[in-house]
Amino acid sequence: MASPQEFVALFARTLDLFRDPGAKEEQKAQFRTLAGLLKLASVTLAVRDGHLVVNGTTLDGKTLLQRLEFHSVKEIAIPTDPPLGELFELLRALADQPGDEDIASRLRANGAQRISVTIQTFLVEPPAVPVQQAAAVAPPSGPAKVPGTPEANDVPEIVREASATHAAFSPAAAASSTPASLIAQLRDKPDGPHVGDVLAVLGRQLEAAMKTNRVSQALSIVAGIVRAEQQVSDATRRRQYSIALKRMYSKALLEAIAEVANHPSDRDDALLVLRRAGEDGVEVLLDLLVAAPTIEERRGIFMALTGMKEGTDQLVHMLGHHEWFVVRNVAELAGELGLDEAVPALAQQLDHEDERVRKAVASALAKIGSSAAAEPLRRALRDKSPEVRMQAALGVGGRKSSALAMPLVVAMEEEEDEGVERELILALGRIGSASAVQALIKFAQPGGRLFGRRPAGLRATAVEALRLAATPAAIGTLEGLTDDGDKQVRAAAQSALADLKHK
Repeated sequence: MASPQEFVALFARTLDLFRDPGAKEEQKAQFRTLAGLLKLASVTLAVRDGHLVVNGTTLDGKTLLQRLEFHSVKEIAIPTDPPLGELFELLRALADQPGDEDIASRLRANGAQRISVTIQTFLVEPPAVPVQQAAAVAPPSGPAKVPGTPEANDVPEIVREASATHAAFSPAAAASSTPASLIAQLRDKPDGPHVGDVLAVLGRQLEAAMKTNRVSQALSIVAGIVRAEQQVSDATRRRQYSIALKRMYSKALLEAIAEVANHPSDRDDALLVLRRAGEDGVEVLLDLLVAAPTIEERRGIFMALTGMKEGTDQLVHMLGHHEWFVVRNVAELAGELGLDEAVPALAQQLDHEDERVRKAVASALAKIGSSAAAEPLRRALRDKSPEVRMQAALGVGGRKSSALAMPLVVAMEEEEDEGVERELILALGRIGSASAVQALIKFAQPGGRLFGRRPAGLRATAVEALRLAATPAAIGTLEGLTDDGDKQVRAAAQSALADLKHK
């Protein structure tokens, strides 16, 4: 059952829609949702000393309180699973202007027997005027006509539609179902009329699973609900899922799920649930990232954190961590996510004493590829370690990294390691900007007659980079190199052109 505050919000919203003649479809949806909540528990709304009291809890429900006082209502008692016709009449009466008959009399005239209304009479100790309770009257089954009306055809459409589905669902049967069967119901009908009932039962089953340390079952329940939620577009239904998940998510649940997140059989569900948790999930995932011993495990966490902007500030802060492997892991993640916000913090780690950290930082700066990353990347390309310089070149992506072209050109002219030089050339090809292609065209030429001649292997690499760029200028250069004096360069140019023709 929803909390008193949530029930009041739903009841007040439904009542507002009953006062709006143009909101028929939304009115129907809200009415079904309200009826679904009332299948699980009874509710008593009362006005006491100018305050709204729901099931003994005093609430700040100003709008609903004013409506009850407007109709001089002292108390409304709604039993568990009330007849839909009576619930409809109650809402319609509260939505109308006060008339000659008070709401209690109006309900009684329409044959209401289970919903009880007591009216303020402002006399000393007056007898209550409730709608009489039936001693043994069963609620109507199926889409029966509203009591007090002559024909079933007079039953309002909203009641007929709600009744058609309302009677087909049994909360008792749902409570005795297995979590797997209830999740299957959500999967098959994620926006069905009894979603609220199913979510309530699953919430109790989750509590039981956590109390008995059945983490895998708890995980399957929450993951199933999250997947069902992803299929729903209706705002009212999505709010039901959101409220249910908000109740279910707790620090204990997230920590328990984090412990099984690296189990192959649980990983997908665990990462899905942690991502849905927002900032709280980010915190737990970052803890996992710190402890992840292998790149494979970190990659799974990276996938979960991708797109989770809630964790950006925490992530950037962790680049100053005292443990080298934490900085490395977070730097890798910043690169995977393309976090431009992380560039200043990454730049501060370019002088880190551990080469593994500097490699991760260089790669991250290259993957981010923004104009802000260009100057720090220039520094990384001058690192004393060829491995760090290599990672900087390998990390450069496509045309989004055009700001990195000039730092790469400068580095290429200064680079002495042939392997790093090769990767710098290919990185320029991946960028493919005008300045990058002009540098490649120059590098693909044979050079001077003796000391200025470039090695054929590096010229062939420049040909491959021109193929990657595939701009008109690059293709024109490749065509001109098909009769180059160097056999290796000729063959590379011919192969590159043939490959481009087949694309």
